[in-house]
Amino acid sequence: MIDSLDPAGGPAAALAVLRAADWSRYDPARDTAPLRDALAELERAHGLTEAHRFATARVRAAGAVLRHPDVHHGEVNGYALSPCGRYLAIGSGTGEDYDDGGVLQVFEVPVGRCVNAIDGIAGGVGFPDYTRSLQWSADGARIALEFNTNATGVWDPFGADREPIAQAFFFGGGRPAGMALAPDGRRALVYGGGSPFMWQVIVSMEQGEVSGPPDGEELGPEPLEFTGPLPGGYEDDWGEEPELLLRRIHWSRDGRRIHGELRDGWLVCLDAEERKVDWILETGADHNGDPPEWSLGERLLAYQRDGKLIIADAATGRTLSEHPTPDEAEFLRWGPDDRLAFVTSDRVTIFDGTTGERRHDLDIRVHPAHPRGWDPLPWAWSPDGRRAALVADAGRVELWELGGRPERLRVIDGLYRETGEQLPLFGLEWTPDDVLVMVGGESLRFVRAATGEIIGDFAFDHEPDAPRPDELDGEDSTPEATLAVDADTWAAAFEDGTVIVPPGREDDLSHLLAWTIDRRVAWPAHWGDLTVRAG
Repeated sequence: MIDSLDPAGGPAAALAVLRAADWSRYDPARDTAPLRDALAELERAHGLTEAHRFATARVRAAGAVLRHPDVHHGEVNGYALSPCGRYLAIGSGTGEDYDDGGVLQVFEVPVGRCVNAIDGIAGGVGFPDYTRSLQWSADGARIALEFNTNATGVWDPFGADREPIAQAFFFGGGRPAGMALAPDGRRALVYGGGSPFMWQVIVSMEQGEVSGPPDGEELGPEPLEFTGPLPGGYEDDWGEEPELLLRRIHWSRDGRRIHGELRDGWLVCLDAEERKVDWILETGADHNGDPPEWSLGERLLAYQRDGKLIIADAATGRTLSEHPTPDEAEFLRWGPDDRLAFVTSDRVTIFDGTTGERRHDLDIRVHPAHPRGWDPLPWAWSPDGRRAALVADAGRVELWELGGRPERLRVIDGLYRETGEQLPLFGLEWTPDDVLVMVGGESLRFVRAATGEIIGDFAFDHEPDAPRPDELDGEDSTPEATLAVDADTWAAAFEDGTVIVPPGREDDLSHLLAWTIDRRVAWPAHWGDLTVRAG
């Protein structure tokens, strides 16, 4: 629809193209992002123009609503990038009022703005010190959440319904038992209870509910159990009825295998179609050591055993190479082209996973990690695998060239409050749009890796010691509309574009907000006129 909009032609030409366009053919999913990118380039060259205001009016007429990011009641328990890397989903607990539920929030990464928030999820999303509580389907159309402590549900990440499309619940205790969503988003591996061989079962997640004893009456399609025996005579270690329970579970992208960890450092690979164990092996690692990691293409597996780094074939568990390592890794992280970062408390070694070649040794102190209890890791590979970003021990972010001769390229400040207080920064993700996502327990930042430009910066735990706008403005405001501009200032933002903000703080507010279309595409709030009321 906007193929002829050339930002180089200037504001007048851009406005003429927009006025002449057939807006009846406007498709939000298809047209919004390229139109936004063209107008962003125009803004960089000429500032805010009438073309921006005209396009914003048209986008609003198509149903865009104003959205703010300050929606969490409790701590953020985990996150997951969509398979395309364009969306980041984060989940939080219930906060002080359990009945408020938890929140699933979705950000559009290239612009660093919140596009959807599903509030009131029963019992909260995820659980402190548990990983992989949020998992996307391969097409990005569904997201599975561990919620309400040990239930599993599937939602539309761009929908509005707080109730899941499908859910499964077999009471298993006071902690999540581990789950894995199939790539098709229609099946999941969840805790199932009664099997003497393996406690997890495959259930349908098409729609409705699947549950069973000991929680009460059975509902939904019958779960599919895994059967024995264990391969290779492992009954001596586990017995004939081993009651296997997997943690940190991954369902392979081809849908054929499920792999994860068992107790006391054991690893297992399941055949999802035959519902049997393909292989099982012992690493000897305790639960506090670094966990095993599967490569991005799921071809290789890396883990530590007896002072060595082991690289194995993920399909068979067979060892391909061994490498003596004098120090134990804090964590392992695979990158493109099967490059592996072996990160200790004061050093990083880069391996070629295919050949076993030791590429680089870097004397860098990386921030401590908690890979079994928190999704982010303080290391991220660039999409091309030639660079990496790390959280240094001082909390700053360093970008390194690792394609040839190692070189530090850039340093980015860590997360801070307006008061100068440093916030914890736990992990990084480097997305295909060359955006670096900085994830903290209380904050989230989006940075252009090439320039260091901050495009989104959010804190989730502000509680200004001041009256909220709803207290100031009676029935015209609601708690859901209120947000903290900073540690001292409340504001309110409504879907129709009305905002309540203290005089002089309008610009600070607009850079937190976004118009959102179809709950999946963001449009800069400052490109159109907001209805501002003093608060």
